[in-house]
Amino acid sequence: MKRIIILFFILLPVCAVFADPPVNAAAQNYFKKGTQYYNNNDFDSAIIEFTNAINVFPGYADAYLERGNCYDNKGDVPNALENYLQAGAYNEKYLIFAYGYECASDEIEDYIEAISAFSRCIETGINIFISYCMRGNSYIAINVYDKAISDYDEAIKINPDIFQPYFSRGSLNVEMKNYDQAISDYEMSIKLCPDFCLAFLYLGILYNMNGNYKKAEEMMLIYKTISENVNI
Repeated sequence: MKRIIILFFILLPVCAVFADPPVNAAAQNYFKKGTQYYNNNDFDSAIIEFTNAINVFPGYADAYLERGNCYDNKGDVPNALENYLQAGAYNEKYLIFAYGYECASDEIEDYIEAISAFSRCIETGINIFISYCMRGNSYIAINVYDKAISDYDEAIKINPDIFQPYFSRGSLNVEMKNYDQAISDYEMSIKLCPDFCLAFLYLGILYNMNGNYKKAEEMMLIYKTISENVNI
């Protein structure tokens, strides 16, 4: 945790210079395109557009933040954290989210501190959707399942079109042996993100458990097809 705490003090002078800079129209247009792709769970295309926005306007804190969200949804924690820190370098308010994100990482695993940071983000309106998802993940890590479910529910209310909280809630429902609810959540996640192969794998396992072998075989076949073409 020392690295991120030190970065708070290193980046604060930078923030004072670059906080809330005016963004030109070209960068805003790229940002809007990126947001559209993001809301359609097309994170690779969204990354391209947010990168275009940053290339046009290097101090675009929101573009770094949203590009970080794309990497987070892809499971790429190092690139997500790097972008969150860049967002914080250009806008001080995003540093608290970057701090919480690193606290929740496998390297740090300070979930209590992460929960505190994400709670502050939610209270102050900073990256609320991902903050709920990440706080939910942190609650799972300390076995507080009821609050985790509540956070995933809140994330879904904010943006019902992103697959991540459905998948996370599905995995928690498996842990709680709520298999019907888990199937429903996984089905929703693949409806929103048809290329997310892990959801097909887990659905195959669950369908096999409840005796729906035809459906299990179908899910496993799709999983195999997708996983052969992606790095999982």
